[in-house]
Amino acid sequence: ASLTATINRLTARVEELSARLNRDSSNSSKPPSSNAPGVNLKRSPPRKPSGRKPGGQPGHTGHQRQSLTADEVFDVLASQCPCCDAVLDASTVIDEPSSVHQVVELTTSSIVTDYHVRTHLCGCGAKVRARLPRSVPNTATGPKLQAAVTTLIGKYGLSRVDAQQAIDEFFGVKLSVGAIHEITERAAAATQAAVDDIGVQLAAAGAKHCDETGWRHRGNRAWVWVVCSAIGAMFRIDENRSRAAFERLLPHLQGVIHTDRWRVYDIIEAELRQLCHAHLRRDIQALIDLGAATNELGALLLEQSDRMFHHWHQFVAGETDRPALLAAMEPVQAQWRALLTLASTHNHRKARALGKDLLRQWASLWTFLRQEQVEPTNNRAERVIRPTVLIRKTNGGTASDAGKAFVANLQSVFVTARCQGIDALTWIEQALAA
Repeated sequence: ASLTATINRLTARVEELSARLNRDSSNSSKPPSSNAPGVNLKRSPPRKPSGRKPGGQPGHTGHQRQSLTADEVFDVLASQCPCCDAVLDASTVIDEPSSVHQVVELTTSSIVTDYHVRTHLCGCGAKVRARLPRSVPNTATGPKLQAAVTTLIGKYGLSRVDAQQAIDEFFGVKLSVGAIHEITERAAAATQAAVDDIGVQLAAAGAKHCDETGWRHRGNRAWVWVVCSAIGAMFRIDENRSRAAFERLLPHLQGVIHTDRWRVYDIIEAELRQLCHAHLRRDIQALIDLGAATNELGALLLEQSDRMFHHWHQFVAGETDRPALLAAMEPVQAQWRALLTLASTHNHRKARALGKDLLRQWASLWTFLRQEQVEPTNNRAERVIRPTVLIRKTNGGTASDAGKAFVANLQSVFVTARCQGIDALTWIEQALAA
């Protein structure tokens, strides 16, 4: 009996460690960037070849390069007729539409302006030094150059040294790392008022998404928090993943909030919280990957998840209306509840924990059926926060409060600008000039 108990205990431990070793973004909360190269995450059976060539199919709307306003125009003339060898010149050109070959090129020259600040001698004997006009920057770099540096670091994740080299190679401008750090501080300060306004608008939004991911600040563990909607996003870097950190992100809870199942979000009223069904599919896939003990239960849950998403996608595509969606979801909800009740009494602790937790938050699973403009997933926040994960992997996090403010503010600006169709580079240039 002792040996049997030991074998059972060790077998369960091996299954747990094997499942932990096989974790990826499809069966856990790990981000896609953490997957090993070449890992195939397609869990569904492979599709049969369609026989069609890759790329756009017949009838597909094509995308062509748009012509730009030309800065220079040159007439290209033929010199000789290939038929009779006659000499051709401008006098033989006819009025038929000409073929236009447009070439776009970059200029890599910088503009350096010297302002000679003169000193005057007044008749009273006083020496008066002139002041720079308000339109002249009080720094050694202009707003356009500052905006370029800000975009390279804040949007594309370059380190300060990489940005320094890029500016030198492309534009021939040599900046010290200290000067680049000063530019990032100015950018963080110049965008702060706009980020505060974004936060006010998001707090009042009827539906929004929240998420958090790991970060490194001064070598210690920290967290990037985000709240976003169709109008934009606001980021905040906090040293904690606690309820207090969430309250600092959203001091006033209004509207429906999409989240995952992290306990911190339990502060949200159940009727005004939408749990992410995409996250649930990962938890269900984890049950399938655990082995024979939970494989069948996981497969049944995944089947009901497929049915739920099928009806939702039909509704989004306009193939059904909301009453039809609600009617189609009734049997799906009944099956979900039956399976979760079964899971809550399962022998395996992970299946039992999942069943109990989802039954506890049952109302938050189906908020999208009760509220307009609510989705069954938190994918919007997942997509929005992904660039910060890539920046963390590239730069390793932040080392100062100024750097932390820069990352949070500029990510907020870039995402919001994209949502609202604003040219972020031009907007940042104007903010720095102001």
